[in-house]
Amino acid sequence: MIFTTNMTVIRNNIKSISLLFIFLFSSSLHAELQLSISKSANDGIPIYIANIAATIPGGHNGIIEADLKRSGRFTIVDRAKIPNLAPFGGTLNASAYQGIADYIVRGKDDGNGGLSIELTSTSDNAKTNYQISANSNSRRPAHKAADQIYQKITQEKGAFDTRLAYVTVINNASSNRLFKLFVSDADGHNEQEIMSSREPITSPTWSPNGTELAYTSFELNRSGIYIQNIFSGAKRLISGRKGSNNAPSWSPDGSKLAVSLSFDGNPEIYTINVRSGALKRITNSSAIDTEPTWNGTNSIIFTSNRGGKPQLYRVSGSGGSAQRLTFGGKYNSAADVANKKMTFITGNRGAFHVAIKSLGGGSGRDMLSNGRMDETPTLAPNGTMVAYTTLRGGQNTLAVVSDNGKSKQFLRSALGDIRYPAWSPYLHR
Repeated sequence: MIFTTNMTVIRNNIKSISLLFIFLFSSSLHAELQLSISKSANDGIPIYIANIAATIPGGHNGIIEADLKRSGRFTIVDRAKIPNLAPFGGTLNASAYQGIADYIVRGKDDGNGGLSIELTSTSDNAKTNYQISANSNSRRPAHKAADQIYQKITQEKGAFDTRLAYVTVINNASSNRLFKLFVSDADGHNEQEIMSSREPITSPTWSPNGTELAYTSFELNRSGIYIQNIFSGAKRLISGRKGSNNAPSWSPDGSKLAVSLSFDGNPEIYTINVRSGALKRITNSSAIDTEPTWNGTNSIIFTSNRGGKPQLYRVSGSGGSAQRLTFGGKYNSAADVANKKMTFITGNRGAFHVAIKSLGGGSGRDMLSNGRMDETPTLAPNGTMVAYTTLRGGQNTLAVVSDNGKSKQFLRSALGDIRYPAWSPYLHR
């Protein structure tokens, strides 16, 4: 759930707030998202990726190239610039190409879906070899290869072999609208429907082990927070109290959800033990407190209008007084945290953009988007990419931007909008 001007569900209950919550949803076919590239880094680390023969859509080398482009840290060298390169296993004098690329990648499909990858530095001919096993998802070995290459070169863990959850709506403008919760690879491929409902679905969030989603659903004609296993489909109601039950966020250890509940009056932040159901109140104010997200194991960042306008605050995970985090701009909301970075929505003069800042100190922030209505940003687990929704061509589209702003891609649904993206943690299965 987001704290913005067009959230109609909360508006029915709380009319005194100048900037209110929205529940807008959008439509999509059950089909892979369509990728278009808006911007790629032209000053990144030059890397040459040789062709890897494969029958999978896009090819292994195409997947690796697209992944590295998204990070905003690499420039892919045109394959024509190094003609007649010896194939994987052949002799390679990489230093001969030092003026063209810093690294050369060669690979081979083992015929069973696995990959052998060789990364060579042109500065010293140093080679690193990776053997990546086959997977039931035929694209995952290439994503894993991109992660290995990224980590070797940048000394930072890659996050390409991850997933996105998001909500779509079919027939949004009619009385027959149908809400769907999907999971896909981080690049939009291999879309999987998790659940559907005639009533709204909002705010999916991943469990730390990547096997469950918590989300808000109105399938019982009132808001409720559910947890659902994405593999078995088993789900259970976590909170269906009177008033609003919104904006779940998993604790890093998977034992609790931080949520926004209004059963005691105005929305406040609580934690719920996912096993016992034990409830603990975290905030206590006369304002709207919502959109909690965990900042490590011991603190929660949330949106509140306690200062008059929506801003971001931090509070201990056990409760207590809250510290204001954002001061630039009249409107800041919808935070997400990963790897000591925080992305959020900042608003000014009716426009809402994605920003990012370090949580390690300092008050500066970097703007990552320039749309009129950008919403619900979510960070990759290594903090190097942000997915969010934006209005583009009259349609709500999923955008992915690198944290340095040098790369941007759009993932568009065939027939409708996309809402509430949530980036998964690192995958363990």
